[in-house]
Amino acid sequence: MTNQLKNKLLEIKGLKTYFYSDEGVVPAVDGVDITIREGETVGIVGESGCGKSVTSLTTMRLTPGKVVEGSIHFDGKDILALTDDEMRSIRGNDMAMIFQEPMTSLNPVFTIGEQIGEATRIHFGYNKPKAKSHAVEMLKLVGIPRPEHIVDEYPHQLSGGMRQRVMIAMAMACEPKLLIADEPTTALDVTIQAQILDLMRKLRAEKNTAIMLITHDLGVVAEMCDRVIVMYGGKVVEESDVVTIFTNPKHPYTQGLMKSIPSLEVEERRLYSIKGNVPIPGSLRDGCTFAPRCEFAMENCRKDAPQLMEIEPGHVSRCWLHTP
Repeated sequence: MTNQLKNKLLEIKGLKTYFYSDEGVVPAVDGVDITIREGETVGIVGESGCGKSVTSLTTMRLTPGKVVEGSIHFDGKDILALTDDEMRSIRGNDMAMIFQEPMTSLNPVFTIGEQIGEATRIHFGYNKPKAKSHAVEMLKLVGIPRPEHIVDEYPHQLSGGMRQRVMIAMAMACEPKLLIADEPTTALDVTIQAQILDLMRKLRAEKNTAIMLITHDLGVVAEMCDRVIVMYGGKVVEESDVVTIFTNPKHPYTQGLMKSIPSLEVEERRLYSIKGNVPIPGSLRDGCTFAPRCEFAMENCRKDAPQLMEIEPGHVSRCWLHTP
């Protein structure tokens, strides 16, 4: 079955998440549309500060920011309209998240088994022995050696790669329909990274789990994803299938990201980098947020913000270059 024929599992429309401070309003996410279907892996890429993580935290209803506009529907439910208790019944059960830094996400005063078993005790009603037994099985599933011993250890006793696998075991304990992975392989060596990605592929194949993969590693995107969403300045600037994004990127920002990938075929003294820096959210009120860094910027780029435009079926770009 093609991805286009599968049911929509997560549908985000016009999402705006703002942060309010004494210095003013910060539009961290500014009108984002994302659709993820059952069993699909969608990559969300972009530089730090583009709104990737805030989008995922808003989806989980864990952001300290305020949703000022838009909707989030998951498995037919309006996430933003649910009560806290209703959301807790979904979070960790039907929808789970692997956070970016496992050492700060794991509780240092509880054992690994207690933390993995918490979700099954809450959502499945397991007693402590059964929850511990299930935690051991989950540790085996993610490839952790000596799971019967590790289940009684604390986070500080494990390596970074082991803690990351524990986070995946926690996220998958209730076999969620959607797994949100925020930089799941950051700061891991390449061997552990490959094992983590293999594990996520296996879980997707066996459980039909949909994955929202948030990363800046384009190699991981090429290896894992069906579709790619490129974000910049709190907005989606391009979206298409993974092959098209890598072979025929249309938005100047996506083209810059692709040119920054090192090549084994071409010898270069310096890697390409996009000039300038990501703007502070909300600092650019007019025009395209990428215009100050864009080599193709025109006069209207600095005055009017472009909308997402369909270039071909399934391929959209937010750029005045593609205006008919």
